Amino acid sequence: MPPLRDLITDPGLELTPSERKVIRALLDQYPRNGLGPMARLAEHAGVSDPTIVRLVKKLGFGGYAEFQDALLSDMDHRLRSPRTLLQPRSHLNKDDAWGHYLADSQRLLVETQALTQPEDVRILLDWLLDTRHQIYCFGGRFSSLMANYLLNHLRLLRPGCFALEDNAQLPDRLFDLQRQDVVLLFDYRRYQSQALRVASAAKNNNARVVLFTDIYASPLRELADLIISAPVESASPFDTMVPALAQVEALIACLTLRTPDLADRLEGIDALRNDFNTHLLEDK
Repeated sequence: MPPLRDLITDPGLELTPSERKVIRALLDQYPRNGLGPMARLAEHAGVSDPTIVRLVKKLGFGGYAEFQDALLSDMDHRLRSPRTLLQPRSHLNKDDAWGHYLADSQRLLVETQALTQPEDVRILLDWLLDTRHQIYCFGGRFSSLMANYLLNHLRLLRPGCFALEDNAQLPDRLFDLQRQDVVLLFDYRRYQSQALRVASAAKNNNARVVLFTDIYASPLRELADLIISAPVESASPFDTMVPALAQVEALIACLTLRTPDLADRLEGIDALRNDFNTHLLEDK
């Protein structure tokens, strides 16, 4: 049998949405999340115990105990790997804080790639490219940066994209949510109560919630239909948004390649911008 991490990230593995949540929970803090009781893994993933039982059997194990044995074996192999033992650890110091931080960011991007589930990406792209449904973006105190950045690009790619801003108009926007609309919700530790209210309102309106979050136990996980996780620990005392921003730009790149008639749309938008003298400098 291949290493367990390779097994659970196999693109050919056919998973239900609930089973993908379990895989996501396992990858978020691998292997720690799979070493405790089944109920704790189920709670972290926002699924039931039977979902985990079905998943481990689908993976070829006789039960959860056998799955944990494989997890321990995989962990033992990784801990004994010279590559793991020799992996440099970045620490900020006043002499080269800049270089250390950039090196640590590079490491985090590698970790972010390991968290990626191709099936999650495929589903997200399909949802965002379906112009029959509206898209709404919401972010928190710092993560609104990602929400607005993605929203500005989405508006170039398709119609029907709106901001959910934390102001007096937020309830009005939430009331207008329709079934199968997509809410892209960015929320990282420290988790914000307003994000939870937005997610709850979206689910009450049968909208789909895509949660961009960290690898920890966000209270919004159980409300999300799809979860895109990123590490946030950095060499700085402050959490980093570098992996999350990279995920947003990767999403934009994928959407750009799959958006029909994009050249015509961008040409039309640019023509209107010229009419409004949007830019200070224009090509002559």
